[in-house]
Amino acid sequence: MSKGISIFLGMDYTLEENIKYMEKAKKEGFDRIFTSLHIPEANYVEIIEEFKYIIEKAKELEMIVIADISPSGFKFLGLEHKDLKGIKKLGVDVLRIDFGFSCEDIAEFTRNDYGVKIEINASTVTEKFLKEFESFNPNYDNMQACHNYYPRINTGISVESFKRKNKLLNKYGVKISAFVPSLINKRGPIYEGLPTLEIHRFNPPRISAKHLYALGIHSVFFGDSIASDKELLGVGKLREDLIEFDIEVLTNSDLEKRILFRDFHSNRSDSAEDVIRSVESRLEVNKDNKISESNNILRKKGYITIDNDNYLRYSGELQICKKDLPEDKRVNVVGKIKNEELFLLDLIEDDSKFSFIE
Repeated sequence: MSKGISIFLGMDYTLEENIKYMEKAKKEGFDRIFTSLHIPEANYVEIIEEFKYIIEKAKELEMIVIADISPSGFKFLGLEHKDLKGIKKLGVDVLRIDFGFSCEDIAEFTRNDYGVKIEINASTVTEKFLKEFESFNPNYDNMQACHNYYPRINTGISVESFKRKNKLLNKYGVKISAFVPSLINKRGPIYEGLPTLEIHRFNPPRISAKHLYALGIHSVFFGDSIASDKELLGVGKLREDLIEFDIEVLTNSDLEKRILFRDFHSNRSDSAEDVIRSVESRLEVNKDNKISESNNILRKKGYITIDNDNYLRYSGELQICKKDLPEDKRVNVVGKIKNEELFLLDLIEDDSKFSFIE
């Protein structure tokens, strides 16, 4: 799993600003750069001049370059049609194939001998496309997929469509990427954000990225040109292997905090109806440390609880409430998940891992 940024040449930002952004992103844990070679509003004279500098800087920073291309893109780069050797020589690591290429063309690209990975458009994948694509003997080991971003408001895809497309691709073991928008620096000329999912258009990117990883995405990219420092930090520090919940702590107990903030928790494989149950939490409790009765209040959805000694052998068990539950003298409320992240509870399944950040 990984994180990436987008660099759009010949548009809103200077080459110097883009280079500085790449350096910041690398420092915050981003290792991929997405760029497009066919933006109608872009100045193509500037694109070609700046493209080489971006590639050179990316190699210096050890960042992977993914370039979106259409048939005319080869011409803009001064290459012959379908010249992947030339693409590799330019320094492109992954070529994202957009409109204008046939299934046969794309399958041929995946069999290239130059080490260029081929990325298809995950948002437009259909069973019909994949069936035809497979007939041309593609090399699935040399391909990946990335969803679109959607500049116009109301045009981002739905979660249902997103899941459906991903399920089709997962059958072939294809790794999938998607975009989250910046709320601070939105790319022109529309300036309405560049999300994959419409529900993310006005959400903080950290929460949107959590959502994408929880949905099984391998790489999350900022769609917009230059995310703010705070946005970069928020997404950059995010763990990709589990769901991290931002919480308010409601306990002063060192033992309860140790249970709460252990490296990770796993939901039981026999998922409960009303709560998420941590498999590991009771391992922190023994005969020498006791959990006293405290803060036995009404348990609302998203409240985090730890069973106290009154619950006997369940003492130390951490739970997250999936619904409102009554107060119980045997159950201490130790924290609560931020309201804007409550929807992530629905993505905790059997054996799902999660953790908490104060």
